[in-house]
Order: sequence, then C-alpha cells, then structure tokens
Amino acid sequence: MRESVDYKVLGRYKTENFQLQKNAYIQGVQSRTHSHHNSRFVFVLRGRFSEVYGQKKRECVPLTTIFRPAGEKHSESYYGKGIVCLRVDLAPNWLKRVCRYPIEVSHSADFHNDELIAIIHKLNAEFDKFDDLSELAIEALMLETIVSISRRKKISASNNKSPRWLTHAKDYIHAEFDSNLTISGIAASAGIHPAHLARVFRYTHKCTIAEYIRRLRIEFACAALRSSNESLAEIALNSGFSDQSRFSKTFKRLMNQTPAEYRVANLSR
Repeated sequence: MRESVDYKVLGRYKTENFQLQKNAYIQGVQSRTHSHHNSRFVFVLRGRFSEVYGQKKRECVPLTTIFRPAGEKHSESYYGKGIVCLRVDLAPNWLKRVCRYPIEVSHSADFHNDELIAIIHKLNAEFDKFDDLSELAIEALMLETIVSISRRKKISASNNKSPRWLTHAKDYIHAEFDSNLTISGIAASAGIHPAHLARVFRYTHKCTIAEYIRRLRIEFACAALRSSNESLAEIALNSGFSDQSRFSKTFKRLMNQTPAEYRVANLSR
C-alpha cells in the first residue's frame, strides 16, 4: 500500500544501493496505514511525532533512529512543529549481502543514543553536501549504523542473562549518575570487588563505567536542552559535570556540535 502525501520533499538522491530523501512533515496530519517495499531507516532530525506499527506505538523525538523492515504496516501522527526526517531505503540485494554477517535487522526497532546520534549528524551533513564521494561515505555510514544497532541488541540480550549484582550496579549508576561516583562506591553498593565489577561491566556493555556514566549525563543534558530554558551552566551541574567548560567539551566530542547548537536545532517549539 502506498503512503499518503503528507510532507514536502526537501531533497532526494538515488545511489546503487540506497534511496535517500529528506522530508518536512505537515503538523496535524495523521497518515493512513501503509507499508514500504524496501527496508528503511528513518533518522529524525527535528520535531516530534508518534508512530503505530502492528500492536505497538513509539514516540519519535529528535535524533531518533528508526528501522522499519520491508512490508511493515504503520501509520504516523505528526503532532509536533518543524518535523524533518531523513529516510534511507535499502536495496534488497545490498541488505542480502550485509545479512551474510551476524547482524540484527529483521525486526522493527528504534534507538536514541550518542553513537547513533553522531552517525545521524554525519549522514545529514553528507546529504547536504552530496558530491562524487558521498555514495561511498553514505554506504560506510549505513554499515556503521547496522553494526551499531546489532551490537546494542546483542548487549541488551546478554544483559538479560547478567548476574543480579551487575543489574544492581547499573541501577545504582542510573540513579546516581549526576553524583561524584567512584568504581569503589558502585562496587560496594553491589557487594562485589571493584576490579571484578570493572571487568564484567566492560565485557557486558562494551564500554568502561566512566564512558557509560558520561553517556548518561549527555543524554540527560540533551533532554534538558530540548525541553527547558535552563542555562548551560545549570544543565552542566544538573547533569553531573563539575563546570560548564568540561560539559561543553564532552558534549562537543560526543554529539559533534556544541550544547548551544543542539538547543537551537532541537528545542521544543
């Protein structure tokens, strides 16, 4: 079934393996249930909308990555202002070649994390400056996207089998990420040796505890930048950073833009 026309096309490109299109969606429009012939990634650049797929519903916020398998029936409700998405349709033959590797792109999914956010910024920049090397760059970024989501799904599955003390340590980190946490303190809360905690945590989550906490702080800061009028200094302190300078440097490194730039692009309207 074809989708209804509820958007304005801002640009489109077609390569051997991908069809890319950037759309601005009309606020207040409810699309009818439809599906697509090819599997598709949707990268939310600005604005908010909700989506119903099957018996499930998801809220799509700025810098969310959505994967829709071919043939999935879904509908959208564009309730936000300034909604802009970059969608990338995958050629079946290309996806078939990629699926020779142990990747996970068979089910509908959505993600919002710093690794994929960085990819979204790069992909959008490549789309905007499309040149004779962009096809190669875009393929590399799409491969990076698929690898990232596949690894995160595997990590999520392994977390379900993780020891109870590791779950407790993770819950403690989430509750206290804005505090001056130490590995010894986290380990003590879980009743485990610090060295064992650090080793198992890194094996399970594919990052150090410090990197994990840093990501939580940046995700918290992103939410505050999108939805509040707090100053950057206030957000820095509330996110757990000792000062605005350190916050800005970390944010720039992980998000590929300054906190101020992120706020201008994503602040709720």
